Amino acid sequence: MAQKLILPINKTRITAGYKNVNYRKEFGYNHYGVDYTDQQKSDKTVWGSGDGVITHVGWSNSSGNVICAVYKNCQLTNGQVKDLTIRYYHLEKIYVKAGDKITKDTRLGLYGNTGASTGDHLHIEIDTDTKYPNYTPQLGKNSGVLKAGTDSTINPTLALYVKATAPDYQSVKNSGYNTVASSDLQFKNY
Repeated sequence: MAQKLILPINKTRITAGYKNVNYRKEFGYNHYGVDYTDQQKSDKTVWGSGDGVITHVGWSNSSGNVICAVYKNCQLTNGQVKDLTIRYYHLEKIYVKAGDKITKDTRLGLYGNTGASTGDHLHIEIDTDTKYPNYTPQLGKNSGVLKAGTDSTINPTLALYVKATAPDYQSVKNSGYNTVASSDLQFKNY
């Protein structure tokens, strides 16, 4: 049976969008994920997005504390069902280990400012490659737990839903930065 994945931060504020042109202009490289913070900047909890398994946990000089998770049979917003990898970067704390089974109610860690980061946030990448969950197009060369890979990422709005009902009460806000496009806010309700 297919599962719908939900946002990793319940009160999400988007600070940088997926493959955003302005991001590339400002920082000089492509952004293969999305950057999130908590709307009030008071709850840094990062939750699992559904039923999955942790495949990698560790350090990367560029991405800081990293978690990689694989989620099976995910219902995309376009009707397709795919297995997906989600990579979580810049964590301040990690509460899981490789091999752990997780649900949407699992606290994965706290987002932070580790690695080559410019402030507290959670960078996530959603990838259709589940054979090599720790391979990312974000890197030009291997860095700790992460390996340089090719781009098979998708926009998180295709894979994540907003669960506005109890107990999650999720919502999404725009930070207003020019690195966020209206397409980065087009999440469907759970």
